[in-house]
Amino acid sequence: MGGRLALVVGSECVALGELGFTGELASGLYGSLTEVGGWRSAIDADGPVLDPTADQLVEAVDAAFAAASARQATLLLAFIGHGVATSAEDFYLLSHDSPAVPNSRNAFHLTQEIRERLNQSAVDGLVVLVDACETGQGVLGAARRWTDLLAQAAGRMEMLVAAGEGPAFSGCFTRTMLDTFIDGLPLRGENLLPADLIDPIAGQCTRQQPQYLSFTSGSVSMAHSADPGLWLVPNTARHRDAVSGRSAAGFVDQLTRDLLVTPDVREHLDAIIDAGSNRLRVVIGPTGAGKSTLLAMLIRPSLVEGLAITPEYITAAVFLTAASAIEAVAAELAAQLSVRLPGFADAARAVRTQRARDEYDIFDILVRHPLARLSTAGRRVTLVFDGLNQPQEGTRKLLVGAIADLSRRHDLRHVRVILGIRDGTGVEHDPALAHMYRIEVGEPAADDIATVVGSARGGAPAYPSQWIAWIQRLLSEAPTAEADGAHVVSGGWLLARMLQEVASSITDSAVADGIGLDRIVVMRVDNALSSMDPETTGATGALLSVLVAAGVGPVLPLELLDAALTSLGVDLHIARIRDITVALGALVTRSHPGTARESLGVTHGALLPSLRAEGKLLGVEPEAAHRAIVAAIKESPSDRAADYARGSAVRHCLAYRDSASAIHFLEMLQTQRAADNRDLWSAWIPAFTEALGPDDPDTLTTRSRAAYHRAESGDLIGAITEFELLFIDRFRILGPDHPKTLGTRTNLATYRARCGDFAGARTDYQRLHADQLRLLGPDHPDTLRTRNDLASNRADLGDLGGAIADFEQLALDRARIIGPDDPQTLRTRNSLAYWRGESGDIAGARTEFEQLLADCLRIYGPDHVATLNARNNLAAFRDRSGDLAGARAEFTRLLADRLRVLGADHPDTLTTRSALAGYLAESGDLAAITDFENLLVDRLRVLGPDHPGTFATRNDLATARAESGDIPRAIAELEVLLVAELRALGPAHPATIHTQSTLAHWRAELVQ
Repeated sequence: MGGRLALVVGSECVALGELGFTGELASGLYGSLTEVGGWRSAIDADGPVLDPTADQLVEAVDAAFAAASARQATLLLAFIGHGVATSAEDFYLLSHDSPAVPNSRNAFHLTQEIRERLNQSAVDGLVVLVDACETGQGVLGAARRWTDLLAQAAGRMEMLVAAGEGPAFSGCFTRTMLDTFIDGLPLRGENLLPADLIDPIAGQCTRQQPQYLSFTSGSVSMAHSADPGLWLVPNTARHRDAVSGRSAAGFVDQLTRDLLVTPDVREHLDAIIDAGSNRLRVVIGPTGAGKSTLLAMLIRPSLVEGLAITPEYITAAVFLTAASAIEAVAAELAAQLSVRLPGFADAARAVRTQRARDEYDIFDILVRHPLARLSTAGRRVTLVFDGLNQPQEGTRKLLVGAIADLSRRHDLRHVRVILGIRDGTGVEHDPALAHMYRIEVGEPAADDIATVVGSARGGAPAYPSQWIAWIQRLLSEAPTAEADGAHVVSGGWLLARMLQEVASSITDSAVADGIGLDRIVVMRVDNALSSMDPETTGATGALLSVLVAAGVGPVLPLELLDAALTSLGVDLHIARIRDITVALGALVTRSHPGTARESLGVTHGALLPSLRAEGKLLGVEPEAAHRAIVAAIKESPSDRAADYARGSAVRHCLAYRDSASAIHFLEMLQTQRAADNRDLWSAWIPAFTEALGPDDPDTLTTRSRAAYHRAESGDLIGAITEFELLFIDRFRILGPDHPKTLGTRTNLATYRARCGDFAGARTDYQRLHADQLRLLGPDHPDTLRTRNDLASNRADLGDLGGAIADFEQLALDRARIIGPDDPQTLRTRNSLAYWRGESGDIAGARTEFEQLLADCLRIYGPDHVATLNARNNLAAFRDRSGDLAGARAEFTRLLADRLRVLGADHPDTLTTRSALAGYLAESGDLAAITDFENLLVDRLRVLGPDHPGTFATRNDLATARAESGDIPRAIAELEVLLVAELRALGPAHPATIHTQSTLAHWRAELVQ
């Protein structure tokens, strides 16, 4: 269950006199923690516990521990009031009825009482805040008497108290805390930790010295916190940052923690800012050179003294990972821009309600078009994309295209883009980014890293020159994010961060031996394991393997990690996962730490090989970790699991070569928009090719699906090209007679026909039919389907009599082979009725359509899609036969039923709306223009810009405008439409020809 529970106590001991502020400050602290920090009451009552008796105080603490233990929640205990130390490590919190000289029966012995409850509970971290006199002994007692229990459970604790051995004055501790909650701390992270309050309290409360204690990973610290999950409230000073409140905020915290701003770092920052006139700036450097940290400092400029920008300089930022998908990136940018960029939210709504003339995809809808509407003088929008080399190749290609648009289009001249790219990945040489301005980032100096290490060690090493030489040797090797061998090296700042955490374990002899990052990673893992029992050690191996499988960055939702571990037979629960995560330190990065929205991942790609090896040594193979994540995805109903699956489920399946499941996930991710599905399948083709090889049947299937959705999105010419290439490969790999090869030939013939190449399609169909007769026989469903296509093709070529004869025979054969009530038989009868009507046999067509509707009602019922389609076809026939009133009435009834059964966005519902708008237009009703405009917005959104239905609506709208008298605007819209149809459909397509004819007509009308 988890969560964050708080118990706040304000207590004045009658025996020691009135303080006068405990109730006010306790209420203020409780309000800030619950209203701002998201804490909930740890007891049944909502509010602080004020002036309790000794028994009531014990009962409240018992209830708080019981609630937190039952929920495995984080527990915060805060006490404001009288306290007294009677001897070494004996510190008492005094209740309202405690005597001046207390004992454990009439007051709360802090160290002993908490120890007893820790021994019986399973809390997800403990925070203790005490504003009372003489609290130093409480800290000493906690350091000695709590930590052994916490160590046994690998637990975590933060303790901050008001004073040492002396008094605390006038609630200054709590007052300063509340003031800091309001003002924030510009030099701290996304959330305020107890350790962050030491300096402001010491600075404000000059007559007392706050005391601090932290316990994590089996060790005690009185200097800094190691668990960002034990936070108090969000840091208001961070609210102006681009990523404030977003999942990337925790990653930025980690990047900017313990910053060392060297002259080189400052020079790089100035270079990025000074190049602001360039629309595309790219920070390029090796792994671990500090590219992400530089971009994080631009997001939080207050961390760098004298940096001449504000937090508004970066409008929105994304840190890309292997799990990044184009739709997720677009959604994240749009979410940040909606909050940070005035007018963006309104512009985004306008885009959704008005059509755009250009071809667009999901990135265009959510980001590019709204930004284009905000192109005004003096407005500047700067977007950051860090790690462009990280996403899967197909996704990266889509992102490169989007970034090229953002940084080159004239309507986006107010937009600036800053990229982070790892050198040597090839991304920096993409022609679409050739207009970039490069900022080269090199390795930090070895002596700078040595300074960081020396600080962590508490002093310089015995042989500093030897250490510097060793670091220099590491830096001189070629950095890499992955490695085939056992020795992995990395860029300098990543190395520095790792060295900080293991500095005390590195000996001069190890330095002399020239250990590398791989050994440093092992040392860091060993440090974490040293405080764990054998069972937890094995669980840590599973956790590492799952995080490595998830990849770099805080990408894996905590609940999915828990479920994946369960799938591996490891029962840790959330609290223990956090304990281990904190023990692993800089190896793991977290977003939204300590909350239900927490996600985790490996900090950097350079760590993956060593951590993968450690996971294997601890008993978990990489493939098993990928399988476990997939199993967790399948079992989890949460939205966060679904979001993660969109970007990563396919990758995990391919990691253990389960291509069937990968394809299943892709099918589940499809939307109603063919353009979305085109991009989805196209983006994953490189991953299938890499994992399975270019000739694997499922790689070919992925290409086939991408080509199909390209065609359905309206790009028939592009689809035909892709199917031609696919046919060549299937012919070579599977042979000419394989069903998949024959299926590709069917697709080619179908889309050639839809492009208007009826003669070429007929040749394809005839050859295909001959091969199907030879291979499958005359009664096979595929053979019958090709006969249906041949009959339709004959009608397209003008031979209506021959087509009708073919359909009559096909209807008899399908009734004989698959039954008279089979959907395919009914579809053949529908085609037969349609072409009878087109040939002039009105009576015969009407009889066919009416009988077909009666059969659909008998077989399927009134609400089945087939029945609704039969009603549509009968209404359309009435229209063609001159019964306009009857047709309009039937379409009106049909629209109501399709809205009820199929929904507003179903393509069939949109088709019915188109028919009704057409009747309004024919009657001269100007309301038809509004109906066509609204329909076009929905077809663009649902079907995409290149769908034939979308093109038809654009033609209808332009025609309605012209007939209403606005011929110039109609001509302009038809000209744009014609260009789009020529590109997507080709010159021979009936829609293109129709637009050319319509355009010529209205041009002639305008001249007259």
